[in-house]
Order: sequence, then structure tokens, then C-alpha cells
Amino acid sequence: MAMDDFLEGTALTGRQAAIIFFAFLILIITAAVLLITFSDFFKNLVATADATGVRVGTLSLVIVPSASEREGR
Repeated sequence: MAMDDFLEGTALTGRQAAIIFFAFLILIITAAVLLITFSDFFKNLVATADATGVRVGTLSLVIVPSASEREGR
């Protein structure tokens, strides 16, 4: 079967369609488990603020000047 026929999907057997479906489902479940497992790591990548407006998390690539650096300008 040529690749364009395979991607078109009209010549797929039920077994082939089931394999593709479950492979995609496993990919999604694996991604979800990894995101949940490393959620603390991903949460720390995003800058957030608590109720008082103080920055809780910071991006590692963003340099935020401290209060003393801002006063010195």
C-alpha cells in the first residue's frame, strides 16, 4: 500500500484503523501522565502572582530587577 493511499484512509482495514487509534490514545495518555508527573516543574516555568500581587513563580529566562536595583536608577 502506498503512503498516500494509507494516509487517505479508504483502504485501511479495521485492524489497521484500531492500531492507529490505540497508538494515538496511548500517546495522549502518556503525555498526560508526564505532564501530571512533572507538573511542579512546568508550574515553576510560568510567572504567577498570589493574591497580594507578589510574584510566586518566575521564568528562568526573565530577569526581574529587584527593588534596590530599581531605586538605584
